[in-house]
Amino acid sequence: MSITRRAFVASSLTAVGVAALRPRDLLSGGAPDIVDVSGTDPATMIAAALSALGGIERFVKRGARVVLKPNGGFPNPPEWGTTTTPEVVAAMARACLAAGAGSVTVVEYPISKGRKCLERCGLTRVVDLAPGCKLQLLGADADFEKVAIKGGVACNEVDLARALREADLFVSMPTAKHHSGTVVSFGLKNAMGLIKDRPSFHGMDLHQAVADLARVVRPHLTIVDATRALLTNGPAGPGEVVRLDRLVVGTNVVSVDAYSLGLAPFTKRKLTVADVRHIGLAAAAGLGEADVSKLDVKRLTA
Repeated sequence: MSITRRAFVASSLTAVGVAALRPRDLLSGGAPDIVDVSGTDPATMIAAALSALGGIERFVKRGARVVLKPNGGFPNPPEWGTTTTPEVVAAMARACLAAGAGSVTVVEYPISKGRKCLERCGLTRVVDLAPGCKLQLLGADADFEKVAIKGGVACNEVDLARALREADLFVSMPTAKHHSGTVVSFGLKNAMGLIKDRPSFHGMDLHQAVADLARVVRPHLTIVDATRALLTNGPAGPGEVVRLDRLVVGTNVVSVDAYSLGLAPFTKRKLTVADVRHIGLAAAAGLGEADVSKLDVKRLTA
């Protein structure tokens, strides 16, 4: 099953004359909704998860342009759990390149310090760990384009990273962490690292704005890096960090986020979708299944 830019950019938005980023589902029946893989080697874990989902060839076609979006928003060491582990990102990049991807680009728009931020959280090392991978630091006006959000409640348009438009495969790779404004920051919240004006979201109903953004940013794959999890004092830390040695992988970001709530006691208590409004709001908008009891979950050890 091929992934085309026509499928990736699926609907015209006359309000601003550009298209929404609404990729179609890549997989048909037979694959689980969620793969929860335990292990200590990111490359082995990534390979096992992709195999369980039908194989990397279901996602990466020869010559495909791949965009990986980790969480690299804070200039902290990976051990703080505030950013995605570089080795996890590099493992996915190497897998895509080995499958014949024409390009693999890691994109991020740090909260502050730009390149220095990516150096301090280790993401600049991805290009060394995965030769052939590129790193794109967002920030210039030309990096973004205005996109209308049809059906948005708190937000009806946003300046979104242009890199998504040309991607054949878009993979969101958030870390698993607490967030003071949205309770947790997983895949849905990770999309805020692709918009130019994040402060405007904090001036709105933030949960609703994140759910609105999910209408136009729909990753083909979401990989939650739960090799470690930040339980408190997120998003910037430092806080309590636990080692989980797990990855949660799926094709629907709402379902992945809902399932990931059960990984650890974020905020020091057991959370449900009722505690994290943006997940419930995205599900209510028809963007994915948030009832974990209805999900087909495959748990494995790599």
